[in-house]
Amino acid sequence: MYFPIIRGRQYDLLALRELKERDLISEKVVPIIEPIKFSSTLNSLLSVFFNKQSNIIFITNPKVGSFKDEIEMPSIKKEYRKMISENEFIMIGHYLNKNSKTEIENLFNEYGFDHEDLAIIHTGEVLDQSYSEIFKDKIPYINVMPYSMSLRRKLRNQNLVALSDKFNKMSRNSDYIEKQNEEFSEDHLFFEEEGYIGFSDYSVIGAAYVEGGFAPYAVAMHIVYPNENNEIDIVHFVSDSNNDTSDAAGKFSEALNKLIRWYNNGFLMNELMDTYAMRTLLKHHEEGTYPGLPTLKKLSIMHHLELVDKLLNLEGTV
Repeated sequence: MYFPIIRGRQYDLLALRELKERDLISEKVVPIIEPIKFSSTLNSLLSVFFNKQSNIIFITNPKVGSFKDEIEMPSIKKEYRKMISENEFIMIGHYLNKNSKTEIENLFNEYGFDHEDLAIIHTGEVLDQSYSEIFKDKIPYINVMPYSMSLRRKLRNQNLVALSDKFNKMSRNSDYIEKQNEEFSEDHLFFEEEGYIGFSDYSVIGAAYVEGGFAPYAVAMHIVYPNENNEIDIVHFVSDSNNDTSDAAGKFSEALNKLIRWYNNGFLMNELMDTYAMRTLLKHHEEGTYPGLPTLKKLSIMHHLELVDKLLNLEGTV
């Protein structure tokens, strides 16, 4: 199974919501949402997963953004307590830390959850002492952990999920010109034989979190694709007129033209690459429309998650 960690930016959440609304991802994709702020988009996403009777993991102690403070406000806390307590498809995600014993006891009291409803996210390669104090002979829903032999030995057969940051984040979009094609992931092929029940990453966004945005000098599109061994590679398409921040629509068109040429030359008849996001990008090319840079990021995420879901179902993995 695949447990992507998605930060709660608006267009990241919209990517997930649209995929689930359109039934483009199966039960093999269970998103882990790290909310960064209270929003109607976040609430509607949780509602869609409830209506589709699909599992989703909701981190109540996020490491970034303002949500960790907002959820302490009485009105917001009451709303989420009701939503989570009454939604059997929402599970609690928790970043393990030195205060976890008290924090998890409070979660049990507030939401009526038990140990098997928790997704524990380990932030280091050494087992935190609080884990043994909390779980003893119990096992959480999943243990999301970085690749670590030490952790694997201590958490043997405790629903392990391998976490890694697959996206090679560059300082500037124009830097991807030098890294046009890269290996991305093969976890979907090997996680079971390596002793994990699933794998996790940060999609095509990466683990780094940056508050706010800015007008880029270059527009870059990051598109994953299956190579001849059904491993996932990633290709970057970058605009040419990158001397200033003007004409974002023109830069988008330059990058999109490169993507379409690449797609038509190698993937036009590939069913795995026939995703909703790719069809949408093809339509923008045909009609000469510009959706805006946030929507471009949304489509990149949608394409990645739909492709991974197709590969998991193709492989017949759990």
